[in-house]
Parts: sequence; C-alpha cells; structure tokens
Amino acid sequence: MASFYIPLTGLNSDSTALNTIANNLANMSTTGFKSQSVNFSDLFYEQVGSSGAGNPIQVGAGTQVASIQTNFTNGSPTSNGITTDAALQGNGFFVVNNGGTIELTRAGNFGTNPNGNLVAQNGFEVMGFPALKGVVNTNAPLTAINIPVGQVEPPNATTNFSMTTTLDSSAAAGTTVPGTVQVYDSMGKSYQATVTYQKTGNNTWSYSISMPDTLTANPTTAAGVTTINYDFGSSGGTMATVNKGTNLTITAPATLGGTATTALPAFTGSPETVANYVTDLQAALTAAGITVGAGGVTVTSNAAGQLSISGAKISTSGNIVQDPIATNVQGTLVFDANGNLSSPSSDVSGITFAGLSDAAQTMNLTWDLFGSSGAGTISQVDATSAVASTNQDGYASGQYQSFTIGSDGTVSATFSNGQKLAVGQLALGNVANLQGLQLLGDGDYGTTLASGTASIGTAGSSGLGSIQDGALEASNVNISAEFSNLIIAQRAFEANSKAITTFDTVTQETINMIH
Repeated sequence: MASFYIPLTGLNSDSTALNTIANNLANMSTTGFKSQSVNFSDLFYEQVGSSGAGNPIQVGAGTQVASIQTNFTNGSPTSNGITTDAALQGNGFFVVNNGGTIELTRAGNFGTNPNGNLVAQNGFEVMGFPALKGVVNTNAPLTAINIPVGQVEPPNATTNFSMTTTLDSSAAAGTTVPGTVQVYDSMGKSYQATVTYQKTGNNTWSYSISMPDTLTANPTTAAGVTTINYDFGSSGGTMATVNKGTNLTITAPATLGGTATTALPAFTGSPETVANYVTDLQAALTAAGITVGAGGVTVTSNAAGQLSISGAKISTSGNIVQDPIATNVQGTLVFDANGNLSSPSSDVSGITFAGLSDAAQTMNLTWDLFGSSGAGTISQVDATSAVASTNQDGYASGQYQSFTIGSDGTVSATFSNGQKLAVGQLALGNVANLQGLQLLGDGDYGTTLASGTASIGTAGSSGLGSIQDGALEASNVNISAEFSNLIIAQRAFEANSKAITTFDTVTQETINMIH
C-alpha cells in the first residue's frame, strides 16, 4: 500500500540525513574536513482526478535524497609550530599522487618517506614543481617534492664581495686602514681576504688585496724517518710565496745532544719565495744547534711547489702560510670634493688567487664598489676611518637540517652552513565544479566528468589560495548548526515512524472489519 511506502521513503531519506550529520560530528577534529548537508526532493505524483475547475488532483509518492552537498568554505588555520605542516586558505587543493593517479586534498600535515619525498598523512606523494640549483621551474611537469634528508649542500665559491667603508679625509699621507672579509673557494675552504687602504694624497688612496692561505702538513714515516710535506702549488710555472704570518717551528735532536727548537726564520726576500724560505729555515736550524743535511734534518723544495722537511724524531708546531698567486689586486681610489668615489667608476673585476693549497679552482672575484642604487660603498669623510660592514656570496658545504614551506608553496631546505635552498614548489589544483568531486576518504578527492579536469597552478596565482606554514586547516563543521539539524532530522524520522504505526493501526482495523 502507498500508505506504507510513502513514510518509508521519508525514513530512508531521514536516515541518510542522520548519517550525514553523524559523519560531520565525527569529523569535527579531522584536518581539512568539509562538512556536508542533505537536500531532499519529492518523488513523482499520481493524478487521481480533477476538480470542478479542471485542476488536477495529485497525490505524492514520498521523498528522496536529491543531493548531498559539500561545504567547501575554509576551516580556520590552527598554528601548531610544526614547520612541515601547511594550511591552505582560499581556493584550491594540494595535489597528491596515489600510485600514478592524481588526487586532491586539503590536509596539509606532511612528512617524508624513506626516499626523502614529501608525503601526505596517508603516504601519498605530494606533487609540485621541481627546482634546479634553488630555482623553481613552474613550466616543468609535476614531480614528487624530494627533501634532501642526510645530504650535503655543495660549497659555493665567492665571486662577489663588497665592503662599506669610510676613509678619513684628514688622515696623513701613508696612513693605512685594513678591512677583512671572509671568502670561500670552490672546495668550501674559507679565507680572510684583507683590503688595505693607504692614503697617498688629497682625495686619493691606494688599495691592495691579500688572501693568506694556511698550508696543511702531510706527514709520513718510514724506516724511522719522518717526512712532512707542504704543497704550495704552482700556476704557469709561478709558485705561491711564503707569507710573513708563517710561524712554523721545528723540534729535532740537537748536535750536542738532547733536542732543540728553531726560532721563527727571518725573511730575506720580499716577498719570500719557497726557495728563499728553505735557505732561511736551514739557517734557523743551524742556529738552533740542529744538524742540517745528512744525519740531521733535511729541508728541500721542488719545481712543483712542494716543501719537504725530513729527519729522525722531528716534530713541528705552528703553520706555514702562503700568499696565493694573485692578479689585479692593487689599484687607486679617487674621491671627488664631496667625498664620493669617482674612480674607478665601475666595479673592480678580474681579482684572482691561484695555487690554493686545497687544489681548488682559481678564485675569480669582483669587488662591488657600487650598491644597487649606484651609490659608492666607499666614501671619504672627515671622520675616523672605519669598515662598517662586509658582504660576499660564497659559503662552505652544509649538512641538511630541516625544511620549511613558504606562503607561495616554495619548499626550502635549511643547511648547517646557514643557507636555504628551494627544492621545489607545491602545486595546487582546482576544478570548475567542486560538487562534482568524488570523496575518496583520507581527506582525498578524485576528479570526475562532473567536476572537470583539475587545473594546476601555484599559491596566489590563477585565483588559488595562499599557504600558511606551521599550521593546519581545521574542520569547518559547525557544531551548533549540526545539533540543530540533528533535532530536525530526529523529529522528521519520528514523524515518519508515527505515520507507519498509524497506517498499521488503520490497516488492522480494516482487516478486523472483514473478519
């Protein structure tokens, strides 16, 4: 009988509404969850006659679930201090890879898998645009974002340096002002480069740039004889020279018994060549009472720039410091009547240091004398000379430490050398018809013919939202609204149940009349 069928359709529809409300309440704490609401529509109608005016008399057949709509409004971003988490605010979804199938999600609680790839909470790889040497290519195909866990960032040799300096216009001729800046070679070894300014006349200063290089000893022992090698290196047959900061001393058996230690050898040349240093060192050994030559300490050098010290029971302390082979490290600075640098009128390039002790590439530096605004970084004023600040673009190698996600979705790795390197940029996707998305569970959505194909872009572009790092998007379930809906659905369910019991009573009375 239709009397039973009609309230049953109501019970079925109300049951769906109750299930939807219960699902909303169950996911109040689910990251990025979007609440749903059920919409009913009436079923077909049967015409049982017409009125005197000719109007059709129609009886309805019940109700049905017409649609279940998802509320895609933003949930509130909740900060948690976890830099690997990301809350998406505005339009769009994060893009994840489920075994080759692209899916969408609003859940931004990310981590890494054993391969170092960025993954969502269910293990699906988070997709984005790749980066090469810190530069993101948004025209490249989507790929998994790989975090360089356990990796070492290669060093970067210094190519540019600057020095913000004021020189005293009232200083006497011959006054020198040193300024130091730390620079790096291609192996990541650091050096203290010194720019020495010297007053030569009114509004005129000369400069010279030096970069001492401390050599590392390479000792070997065979048949009781220890040999200590220092490699100066060479370039085009020209060797690096010994720096006056050298403080090497040698302790060895003395001619008259016991041991003796050399004093710092006196320099005879300027600059001191490796060959001259060998002569000076031999003289210092002799003066200290140490036998030089057969049966004692032998000091030699060769054409390749290697200095060798050998002998029985010898030890060393201090260092040998070399001056690398340098070019274009001297010049003149001229200032106008206002103290502004007038010459050189451009940056000084072609500053090179070759023959480095770690066999690194020749350093090729440019001294930036003018800032981005075109103003000189060196000026002359009637005040005490001072170097206010220095800057350079090199760095040593660094071990991976952590990663962060920027507001535009750029994923940046931080290394122990203080450098940050972009390793990719999160992709965001959106569809024309949000209600056409297929809910897949785990916070994921799949595209369908109804939703249309997902368009891919980056945060802040093409109408897509922004990303807040260190936060997660909360569920957008409104508990007050859900409780109100729950009461309404409960009353509707009870009413339909009452209709069935009423029809049951009427039916029973009808049967009793027959009997």
